[in-house]
Amino acid sequence: MSVGRFKIFITIFILLLGLKAGNADADNVVYLSSLEWPPYVGKRLPENGSSAEIVRKAFAAMGYELKILFLPWKRSMHMVEVDFQVVGYFPEYYSPQRAEKFIFSKSYGCSSVSLLEHVKSPVDWDTVDDLAGLRVGFVSGYVNTPELDAAIANGTVRPNYAPTDKNNILKVAKGRIDCAVVDPLVYSYLAATDQDIKKYSDTMEIKPRAFGVNELYVAFRKDEQGRYFSRILNEGLRKIGVGGSCDQHN
Repeated sequence: MSVGRFKIFITIFILLLGLKAGNADADNVVYLSSLEWPPYVGKRLPENGSSAEIVRKAFAAMGYELKILFLPWKRSMHMVEVDFQVVGYFPEYYSPQRAEKFIFSKSYGCSSVSLLEHVKSPVDWDTVDDLAGLRVGFVSGYVNTPELDAAIANGTVRPNYAPTDKNNILKVAKGRIDCAVVDPLVYSYLAATDQDIKKYSDTMEIKPRAFGVNELYVAFRKDEQGRYFSRILNEGLRKIGVGGSCDQHN
């Protein structure tokens, strides 16, 4: 073999090694989609938020690196169906309808579902039916609680949809809706950090009572890849000691 051909052979060999190493690294990466929902998840949050930190640690315990694509909520869900590389999305509440399309991981956290109201026009409610006739803000594409979602479906509650929690919070602040369904931690975080909301924070409140507490999950695509990574995540959650009902989390 001539010196020239030997050099070409070595160059090709090195390139092939590099490609093999790159593919090996790619095999240990999990792609999930998510949204901006602080303090649970967010592109600029430390560790990308409390939910992302738990999911990342669980995958790491199984030898996988987590990469998150941050998108608007509906696009985040849709990405799992149109991009084969994205195997799941989170955080998600459970619903029978979503479970028909996705594989749910074991629970890794909890989220309260409460009512944000204006201090000058508080909402007197005992059951979900008491919201009938009110302008109630919901985020488009969110699961809420079984009772709330049933009330929307049967027409008892007429939802006023917005693309984000921030939009709904500002609607309450400006009197465009009577109240909004929101997680108290999400509202508290935004009221403390978002300048658009902060200036109205004294005009709104969330009472301690909640419609319910939902468990948080990763929803995986319903195929072999999704089933594989749901098992990986579930085992990782077990390894890091995360799991159980919301009563146990609390």
